Amino acid sequence: MERRLAMTRLILAWATKVRREVLKLAPGEAVAIPASPADAAWLAGDLLSLMDQIETEEADWKAIQALVPDDYAEYWQITLEFLKIATEVWPAYLAETGRMDPNARRSALIRREAERLKAHPPRGPVIVAGSTGSVPATADLIKVVAHLDKGAVVLPGLDHGMGEDVWRALTDEKNPAPSHPQYGLKKLLMHLGADRDQVETLSEPESPDLATRETIVAEALRPADMTDAWRGFLASGGADDAPSAFGDVSLMVARNEAEEALSLALALREAVADGKQAALVTPDRMLARRVAVELRRWDLAVDDSAGQPLDQSAPATLARLATSAALDGLEPVTLLALLKHPLCRLGLSSATIRTATRALERAALRGPRPRHGTKGLSDALAAAQGEASAGARLPRWQKLSEAEWDAAYDLCARLQVALAPLEELFEGVGLVPVEQLAERTVACLRQLGRDETGSDVALFSGDAGEALAATLTGIVEAKEAGLAIPPADWPPVFVALISGISVHGRAPVDPRLHIWGPLEARLHRPDLLVLAGLNEGTWPATTRNDPWLNRPMKRDVGLEPPERRIGLAAHDFAQGLGADRVVLSRAARSGSAPTVASRWLQRVLTLAGEETAKAMAARGERLLVWARQLDASKNPVRPAQRPCPKPPVEARPRRISVTGVERWVRDPYAIFAREILKLDPVAPLGGVPGAAERGTLIHDALADFIDEWRGDFDASALARLLEKGRERFAPLSAFPEIHALWWPRFERIAEWFIHEFEAPRQGIASRHAECGGRIELEGPAGPFRLTGYADRIDIAEDGSLILLDYKTGIPPSAKEVAALFAPQLPLEAAMAARGGFQDIPATKEVSEMAYIRLSGGTKAGEEKSIRGRDTKDIDFADLAEAAFEKLEGLVRAYDRPETGYLSRARPKREAEMNGDYDHLARVREWSVGEDAEGES
Repeated sequence: MERRLAMTRLILAWATKVRREVLKLAPGEAVAIPASPADAAWLAGDLLSLMDQIETEEADWKAIQALVPDDYAEYWQITLEFLKIATEVWPAYLAETGRMDPNARRSALIRREAERLKAHPPRGPVIVAGSTGSVPATADLIKVVAHLDKGAVVLPGLDHGMGEDVWRALTDEKNPAPSHPQYGLKKLLMHLGADRDQVETLSEPESPDLATRETIVAEALRPADMTDAWRGFLASGGADDAPSAFGDVSLMVARNEAEEALSLALALREAVADGKQAALVTPDRMLARRVAVELRRWDLAVDDSAGQPLDQSAPATLARLATSAALDGLEPVTLLALLKHPLCRLGLSSATIRTATRALERAALRGPRPRHGTKGLSDALAAAQGEASAGARLPRWQKLSEAEWDAAYDLCARLQVALAPLEELFEGVGLVPVEQLAERTVACLRQLGRDETGSDVALFSGDAGEALAATLTGIVEAKEAGLAIPPADWPPVFVALISGISVHGRAPVDPRLHIWGPLEARLHRPDLLVLAGLNEGTWPATTRNDPWLNRPMKRDVGLEPPERRIGLAAHDFAQGLGADRVVLSRAARSGSAPTVASRWLQRVLTLAGEETAKAMAARGERLLVWARQLDASKNPVRPAQRPCPKPPVEARPRRISVTGVERWVRDPYAIFAREILKLDPVAPLGGVPGAAERGTLIHDALADFIDEWRGDFDASALARLLEKGRERFAPLSAFPEIHALWWPRFERIAEWFIHEFEAPRQGIASRHAECGGRIELEGPAGPFRLTGYADRIDIAEDGSLILLDYKTGIPPSAKEVAALFAPQLPLEAAMAARGGFQDIPATKEVSEMAYIRLSGGTKAGEEKSIRGRDTKDIDFADLAEAAFEKLEGLVRAYDRPETGYLSRARPKREAEMNGDYDHLARVREWSVGEDAEGES
């Protein structure tokens, strides 16, 4: 850890230096300068990997200094300049601290052992087995052992049957084949000064079929530019016995990764049932973890030799969430993930903290995001309780009992204490040493992990807990690295530091099952060997570009090309196919993308022949069928039908608002869900300010102003309206993001409303805002009430009414209103004609219906009359009566038991599926293939 932190500090210093210089780059070029300490930490891992590679392969660091030809891009010259600094500073740092790079130490120890064996040959035998000598120090040790009187070197899978022309071509100076499985062994024999003729065969294949399979696989993997020899191989009958040779090899091509994992688990489960030993070999660690999880269905515990990633373990996840919550301002999603983590207890029982978390979520986290930190959370909680105490109209889900309010306050207080060590660094702090940040993280975790007895043992116990404790201890003890960062950068830096650390389990596992990487599989011979993840990019893995040295630079320094790793992987694949019983598997899709079969698998199947490939696939299909049947329902799955519930008439609502009528027309199912099932949509976590919330604030401010103002619409009127706006916006002080977004818009709206809308208007006798009203009509099942609040009703001097509706979003078009798809204003006119509004005289005379759009944008406001270009001859009284008659028709229809509440009966836009209740109606499922029914 000290090594990682020290390198991060060096990279940050280099980045600072480079930023101060003027970079003269060609157009389109960019330099990968770390923009943050987290970037530097990740880049440090890459650089240390390069250093380890150079130490392992014993390349010459000094050769890097000569790699600055003028034709290299500016990027590489800057990179090489950094590497020059690193090669000078890093050795000085190691010398000063009395340390040694781990790979250099390993190589030194191996060479010491080689010297000891050479100087003092032991009396007993010394055997090196299973190594291909890819590490130079190891190759030297093997060379010493090979020349001992009682020394022996056991080479894994040396191909004696390979043609001499191919054997020579592997290490051809002009065109070597480092991706060939025998390349590494050829290089080792050259280092030993031996040829393959001098290598004795310890045992022949156990059967002629295995020998044939070995021959076909070796031929299939020959260098790409020599595959023209396949014709001769096939013509000579080399693959005639392929069906028998591959008789114990199965091939599974699963539809996706989940099906592949379950099929592999079934293969291993079958081997256990047959009393056999079985092993899964794959470089795909995610696939290995999936298989291990699937095996738990049958209580079979298996250990992955690669271990489990620490950063994905429960204790590390809690630590990551704690640092993010404290130093990112308590973002609601992160906060809820923290509080709902099974290891987060805050001194409470599991049931108590779950109850308190749900109460806090409903009270303060659903809707607008609170101000940063636990203080902002506390303010938001107090504001929410104040609204509830003042009798505000809150959704049903947001209404809390007294006990729930108490639990939410208690949880907020406990959280404030627990996160205080990190949260106090949130603002106004400069650079802080990472060891102090780690110490504060530990303090937070101890508070978060305390159970009701005050013990935090559960957090740091078990394999993952101990690994996290060791990692944090390592950061604390790495003081000499001298890395200091801004506290806000600690969460991503912490993630970078714990990545790549594996946790190895010590719990008992089934001795009959194993999950190995290709390296571990070399020295084992189970009854069944499963080679999984045979896709390009996985096996073999994709060769990636190094951020520090390009391919020509690596060659000049003396590093092995990336294809050498492909050769080692190919060797392991070929060795795996030498097992008695083999299962080969791959997934046809990874996520949502199709995959390509491994080049080795394609070659083997091509050479073995189509009939052999079909037979292998048929044997693998048995496992795939099992996997598909295992969780299959006995009943066929049918797509959901468009819901049209028909509740009893007595359960149906007997009232509706003027704004709800449009929903009733367009989506009756929404009325069913809201009014009959009593389901209110829940606000999103830390939601972005929406039109509904903005509209409510602006409506209320305008209503307050209209109710009291009786003077001219001048500068004093504007001042008073802004004052009313400040009063309405005051509760949003706990939500600074919303206030900062909406208040400037309201200021523009207020100026337009006073100077451009109200001031020029003439002939207005009185203005009335937020006019509540109701009327009753008779239906077959009894009285039915229409209610509503009109945003604005003005009475003209001639006694006619002017109906206005404020819209902060996009108002309906005049055509939609005329067609009664948006009947709000016509229904308000019908209510006014029947004396439904208090303080508004009953009259059918309506001189205007209009929407007042209040956006606060470039165009702050706009009046949009219902009398548009296509509706200029519309009669408001007739429109009101038509809307009322249509409402009566709706009431009569839904008073009949056979009328159901159909989902999306007349949607405005068929493609839009974002209604509050569309997910409950499973719209995306039943709408596939249906014809649109909405109006154009």
